[in-house]
Amino acid sequence: MSTSTVQMKMLVIDDSLPYVEALYRDVQRFNIQLRHAGSLEEGRELFEGPEGASIAGVILDVKCLKARHQTVPDSSFITAAIKYFGEKASHLPLVVLTGETDQYQNLKELYEGTLRIYSKGRDENEMIAFMLAEAEKLDWIRLRHSYADVFAVVDQHLDKEAEQELISCLKEMDNTDFTVIKNSLSCLRRLQEKIYLAVNRADRELLPNRFVGGELNIVGAYKHLSETGQVERYKIIDRFAELIYKITSDNGAHTPHANPKYPPTRYSVHAVTYAMLDLLLWFGSLMENKNRLL
Repeated sequence: MSTSTVQMKMLVIDDSLPYVEALYRDVQRFNIQLRHAGSLEEGRELFEGPEGASIAGVILDVKCLKARHQTVPDSSFITAAIKYFGEKASHLPLVVLTGETDQYQNLKELYEGTLRIYSKGRDENEMIAFMLAEAEKLDWIRLRHSYADVFAVVDQHLDKEAEQELISCLKEMDNTDFTVIKNSLSCLRRLQEKIYLAVNRADRELLPNRFVGGELNIVGAYKHLSETGQVERYKIIDRFAELIYKITSDNGAHTPHANPKYPPTRYSVHAVTYAMLDLLLWFGSLMENKNRLL
């Protein structure tokens, strides 16, 4: 069984803490991080919270609690859980675990062709292999594989919102819908802002407060970094910083008073997105160099 090069978070809803702890240790070997909920209510809260967007799969106990205040497993849990995740996360791999031998065959027959049913204490390796293979098909997992060096920078130095915006831009690069093009350019503008804000937070000497106080002065920020030698003047990062700002400002962040003679296309999004990837790599190097000097 192969190990994913991207750490995946998977949600397990099971009211048996000892079992979940054992499963947690098993899946860590495959770069899977479990998020545990003891009831469907808690699982819904976790999935609809900040971490929900990074969940790559769902593991359900066949008999569990529906509400956190319950003390006895509810036999209607599995029907309610399958219905909820079928509506909210039909794109995610979902499996059912049972610890009761007599239920296993009944469930296999009931969900034949629609759901994978696994037996606790016997099928964990098979289940993990299936979940990994299915999760690898998800768009955002594939993108994190393809641009692993860039996402390593985002994970370490920016927030979850930055990760989601970068994924959105990469995913929609070939979309020709003009609204989507403008949204992608707006995302890239926000990513550029996050980079300079993070540099200021890390070291106010590198990027003084005057560039980020009140309204962020992006032009002033990238010119200052060039003038102080943090960026080579007129070289790749200097040029790309200006390109990102100019294109996203004129065509994404702001609505022009008149339609431009040549509006942005998906190729414009390609150009600015790839420039952003280089800017993110430069930002990661800057932050690493700064940390080495501490």
